[in-house]
Amino acid sequence: MASDTTAKHELGLVMPHRLFRDRQFVLALLAGCGISLLVAALSVAGPSAVSLTPVQAVSLVLWYPVLEELLFRGALQGYLTTTAVGRRVLAGLSLSNLVTTALFTLLHLVYRSDVLAWLVFFPGLVFGYFRDRHGSIVGPMILHAAYNACLIPGWYLFS
Repeated sequence: MASDTTAKHELGLVMPHRLFRDRQFVLALLAGCGISLLVAALSVAGPSAVSLTPVQAVSLVLWYPVLEELLFRGALQGYLTTTAVGRRVLAGLSLSNLVTTALFTLLHLVYRSDVLAWLVFFPGLVFGYFRDRHGSIVGPMILHAAYNACLIPGWYLFS
């Protein structure tokens, strides 16, 4: 049972305490959603540039955030945090966060070649920061889902 608890903590599969009482988290949620709206508005190429099916919308808002956060902030950042190198801090961010965010960005560059793929670097740092801060991937999942959800109205409102 102790190994199950350790694995849950390493993967960040624990509920964070007082997540919505964390002013930094609430600020990241609000600011990130506003920035997502702006980015979506600036990324629209023309009046018919947006065409999302319901399945694509659900994937963007639910499945991608859950799967990506489990893989990147849960497994990868969780593992790196257990190493001496991963626990090092650079400019207030753990090295495990920086490495995970770089790989997160590279994944997005595999299937997107525009500036939006590069822009995931900054939210990735935010997701990793809250993974480190709360020891949980719940906060990053919420942020990721909210940021992605805010892209959709931005695309439709400004297309």
